[in-house]
Amino acid sequence: MILLIDADDTLFDFKRSERESIIATAKKFGAADPEGAADIFTLINKACWLDVEKGIRTREQIAVDRFRELKSRLSLDADAETINEYYKAQMRGSHHLLPGAGKFLRDLKLRGHSLYLITNGVEATQKSRLEGSGIFGFFDGVFISEAMGCRKPEREFFELVGRQIKHFDPADCYVIGDSLTADIKGANAAGLKSIWFNPTGKPLTEEGVPTHQARSYSDVLNILDAAA
Repeated sequence: MILLIDADDTLFDFKRSERESIIATAKKFGAADPEGAADIFTLINKACWLDVEKGIRTREQIAVDRFRELKSRLSLDADAETINEYYKAQMRGSHHLLPGAGKFLRDLKLRGHSLYLITNGVEATQKSRLEGSGIFGFFDGVFISEAMGCRKPEREFFELVGRQIKHFDPADCYVIGDSLTADIKGANAAGLKSIWFNPTGKPLTEEGVPTHQARSYSDVLNILDAAA
């Protein structure tokens, strides 16, 4: 099968990387409470990315906007652009995988599946994290929104991916990801089957309708084995 697999919070422990990076950034620019700054940033960043997924703002806009908002709440010794550049550098060097992610990818390859990474984000950051984590070689192709000029959940993103995969067959393809608003909604728009990776048991909303739900990597493997 052809598997289009999301990166952050599906394979990478994005929350850990984000927190470590923003704490380091807050310390660098003089925040009195770096841990508290990380809590505030997490909320700001989540709201910003939801705006991007809904088409309210662009990725380029929120990159600095989120630090302008953080700076408006905290005393930081730099402008938003400088803070953003330092944060991005921290993120490029942070590549924590979720427990079991490496074994999961090995198991998929042993089963003969073709793996492609599909991710929203900055090309340099995502490639650096892939290489640093040691999982780059598992993928037959990597599709990053910045390089493609469109992003999940846009139908165009998935159509471009399909056109670049040799012998792409929508009937033999699954999208695997943690985000209803990006991965699953995008799969719905493109007419692709999907597996919602939902280890924490978040409630299903109307943002996307997954073909299957999985609480673990083992669940994903079982679903794919049954579909083979």
